[in-house]
Amino acid sequence: MTDARFERTRVIVFQAVSQVLVSEGLVGLTVDRIAAESGIARSTIYRNWPDLAALACEAFDELMHQESLDLGADPRTGLHDYLVDYARRLNDPTYTAMLVALIEGSWRDDAFAEVHRRAFSQTRSRAASIIRGAQKEGLIDPRLDIAQCVEDLVAPFLYRRVVTQNRITPRQVEELHSRLLERWTSAEK
Repeated sequence: MTDARFERTRVIVFQAVSQVLVSEGLVGLTVDRIAAESGIARSTIYRNWPDLAALACEAFDELMHQESLDLGADPRTGLHDYLVDYARRLNDPTYTAMLVALIEGSWRDDAFAEVHRRAFSQTRSRAASIIRGAQKEGLIDPRLDIAQCVEDLVAPFLYRRVVTQNRITPRQVEELHSRLLERWTSAEK
């Protein structure tokens, strides 16, 4: 398959994976279902993605890196921009459904678990980079544990969106931003 044809196929198949995960969850994700949703032949799907878990993980990976914001150079602005972007992603039903499927799959399948580890490494994430930058510039206490700070940053919105199934509001972004900066700077005192 030529690169252009493969790229078109990849986009269509990834959209079908997303649609199936949103409507049926991980349990509904089968090659037959993806083929029906996408109009792409099962043989083409099998030829390009012999492992269904790898396909779902690749589709999620693509979604995670789609429309990433350039975060502000200033750590305070970068933290705010990160929270805005994170809230936007979690408010997207496709992203959230794929996230839940990835988490569910990571409990049972090594391919899902590897993507999960890669995607959510607390020390290599964009959030960790922002926190390290804020520590380096003296905005927040350099003694704070980065992994704990990442957890403090993502847990409230993840809980709100996945557990309570409520959308994240701009006001909640502002409140969390202020609360974290206050907590992380007062740790020095």
